Amino acid sequence: MHIIENNLEVVEYENLLLPISIKIRELIQYKNKRALCHWHDDIEIIKILSGSMNFYINGEIFHLIKDDILIVNSKQIHYGYEYNHDDCKFICLMVNPSVLKINKAMYREYVIPIIENNGLLAWCLKNNEGKQLDRILFALIDWQEKSCRAKEWKLLSLVYDLWYQIYNLIDNDKNLNLIKDDTSDDVNIFKQMVIFIYQNYKKAIILQDIAKSGNVGKSKCYELFKRYVNKTPNDFVNLYRLEKSKILLKNEDLSITEVALECGFNSGSYYAELFKKYNGCTPRNFRKYKK
Repeated sequence: MHIIENNLEVVEYENLLLPISIKIRELIQYKNKRALCHWHDDIEIIKILSGSMNFYINGEIFHLIKDDILIVNSKQIHYGYEYNHDDCKFICLMVNPSVLKINKAMYREYVIPIIENNGLLAWCLKNNEGKQLDRILFALIDWQEKSCRAKEWKLLSLVYDLWYQIYNLIDNDKNLNLIKDDTSDDVNIFKQMVIFIYQNYKKAIILQDIAKSGNVGKSKCYELFKRYVNKTPNDFVNLYRLEKSKILLKNEDLSITEVALECGFNSGSYYAELFKKYNGCTPRNFRKYKK
């Protein structure tokens, strides 16, 4: 679920003392084996353990197979989804840049030039090029699962080692497979329109409203949504409303119609119809399953 604060998704971390998150995930955990489009401050690192998937970043599609490592830069629009009906098991590490700020001079020298480089979307390691990152990722998983006191110091040291490896890969390896962005203006326009939807989904929204929020015409608005999320603006609005409704369905004091109206749908019946179409069950049954 995308909780927006200052126009970015808020990432939930397992450890309250350290803003990093590392988990082993499977695409099958996501509806239709597809994550929702999102972006955040965190640097995201994906390591494929088995299977394969496609990964979308700002309009670029990257195919990932076993042992590939993909590093997604801060604030990039991205999501993973199935390839050829394959399942995929992967490590997902999220590192908030604030972790790297202990020394401000080093942060300015070695972190800001990368995370604030609007042209650098991501970089990908193939053919076991990321052996050092492998070592660190598995060590992070191991230490995250330990219950020993002050383990955060060990986790922090591993994150700094990770950034050292990443920085040197970018700085020294001219053959590194970098994904660069030549359309940052369009990306920023798209983000503004998505933010408008996140902030106004409870209200009636039409295509003209969305386009106006990005200072573009309706045809340009439609084109950007198709390019970046392969959905129409209206479909994107409805899918976001459906996701938000799942939170409200946990509150049994609200009727299905009240949930629908609270999330911007104009009738309970239309909401129920869309919910079943995209989730394979009615809102009522979803509520029952989630008890």
